Amino acid sequence: MFKQSLIWLLLLVLFPALGGCPAGTKQKPLPPLFYFAFAMETREAPSFLITDDFNRDGKLDLVVTNSGDHSFSFYKGQGDGTFQEQKIFKTGHDPICVVAADFNNDGYKDLAELNYSDQTIRIFLNTRLGSFIPTKQVIEPGKVPINLTAGDFNEDGFPDLAVTMRYHKVVIILGNGNGYFGEPVPLPVNGQPTALVVGDYNHDGHVDVAIALAGSGNRGVQILWGAGDGTFEVSKMFKGGGQPLTLANIDANGDGFDDLVSSSNVLHSMTMTMNNKDKTFSALKDFASGNFPKYVAVADFTGDGNLDLAVSNSTDDMISVSLGRGDGTFLYPPIYHAVEEHPQGIATGDFNGDGLIDLAISCRDKRSIDILLKKNMVNPDPNAPPAKA
Repeated sequence: MFKQSLIWLLLLVLFPALGGCPAGTKQKPLPPLFYFAFAMETREAPSFLITDDFNRDGKLDLVVTNSGDHSFSFYKGQGDGTFQEQKIFKTGHDPICVVAADFNNDGYKDLAELNYSDQTIRIFLNTRLGSFIPTKQVIEPGKVPINLTAGDFNEDGFPDLAVTMRYHKVVIILGNGNGYFGEPVPLPVNGQPTALVVGDYNHDGHVDVAIALAGSGNRGVQILWGAGDGTFEVSKMFKGGGQPLTLANIDANGDGFDDLVSSSNVLHSMTMTMNNKDKTFSALKDFASGNFPKYVAVADFTGDGNLDLAVSNSTDDMISVSLGRGDGTFLYPPIYHAVEEHPQGIATGDFNGDGLIDLAISCRDKRSIDILLKKNMVNPDPNAPPAKA
């Protein structure tokens, strides 16, 4: 009881101090950027959501994991903002993450999905006809896998996999280029890894892996510097959020180097971790973008040349959009958009072909995907500079 009371006291102290602007520069609330178009039915407990053009018809499709139903749903995009009815594919137990990459080198994106309860990864190959078939391989990365991403780590032209494991390690699994994979290779890290993303953070031409570290020990971000042969140099830990559970790449200051943004949902905070371009990173002051931030997506929603954030606030049933200033900071307060119950994953893309970026949000307790279409406005901020050419 004492420990629980102490945690709540800490949250009460921290939360009022969070903000996207320095004191005295709070902006007036801006009008919504998106309007609710419609909702699509999923299976039970939809969570992780991605978008891609899986059949190469120029129209974005959607894939969502249904963790309570041991399945994922595929929605073929029709290019007008609507999607065909879901096709359901059975997975392992409790799928929590899915990534798209061309694992068998046929020019079409396939899927790798991570199952939490049975601790497996399964590969689903694209039939090119709007469906997927699983391979016979069941990959076992180890105990308690948390998150999954893909990248060509050994530069053979075939995508590989990286998996965060709860017990202080990341597992690298090299792809053979035929939809099958080699043995998992573990790499120790300094804390309990949660989210991970890939990028070339030092511009040496090799793919690196950025990892969020949370839990009761070391907390922040760590980089696995890729050598281009499937091996990595593990960096020291950099400050990057109190309990970072999700992570995204963002060039927040326009210098051509990817920075990192993380969400710490129990602290109701977001953290920008800036790339110093010398293999080090520096965290800026935490800022608020709604209560219990879950997933974050990055895009230039206003067309001003600065990247913005869309964040699912899972306890508020809201999506908050924080507009970037181009220097690593964001306007405050964010712009709120109501969605259905318990929003989770976010996918961005032009779903209706109007040249504007839209949102898709998985809503766990409503068993739905909400489609929010972008309003046709250049920039909602009357004091903002004109859009860059």
